[in-house]
Amino acid sequence: METMNFGDLNNENNNQAAPKAPRNRKLIWAGIVLAVLILAVIGWQYWQYTQTPYYQQMKAVKAIEKDLKEQDKWGGKTPEETVRLFTEAVKKGDFDLASKYGRSKDIKPALEKINNDGNINLLIKDLENGALEESPGFAGEYFDLIIKENNKRKYSILTMYKSDSGTWKIVEF
Repeated sequence: METMNFGDLNNENNNQAAPKAPRNRKLIWAGIVLAVLILAVIGWQYWQYTQTPYYQQMKAVKAIEKDLKEQDKWGGKTPEETVRLFTEAVKKGDFDLASKYGRSKDIKPALEKINNDGNINLLIKDLENGALEESPGFAGEYFDLIIKENNKRKYSILTMYKSDSGTWKIVEF
């Protein structure tokens, strides 16, 4: 009967494990190379995507939407509140703030012209004494601040509308 030496088994196992180490190393390197290639292709595809007109347009649309959201935070929850905030800013001479209550970029230059012409106090008086009237045909979405004389509409100072976020903004001044 043959006896088995456990030392021989260990040597046999060591001899079998030795060839596996280079093979495992090769598999690891192949996996690393494959991962790098996949990441390079994904990176290349992303770079190409960011150069497309579609991506550039979407980027511009997002910038516009961000700007509109920034503008929408300026204004009142009611037409009366917007008129009050606008009037307070005009009284302080803060035409930058007053222009934030509107959509038009023409509000600040118009206020500066009125101020330079010496008519700012007349404007403030009209803003304080004006009456809000719903614009016909807009179902409460547009209001005009009007000046009446002898209970008749003399002229409109400004027009407001309710933005998507629920803030009232000046659209015409």
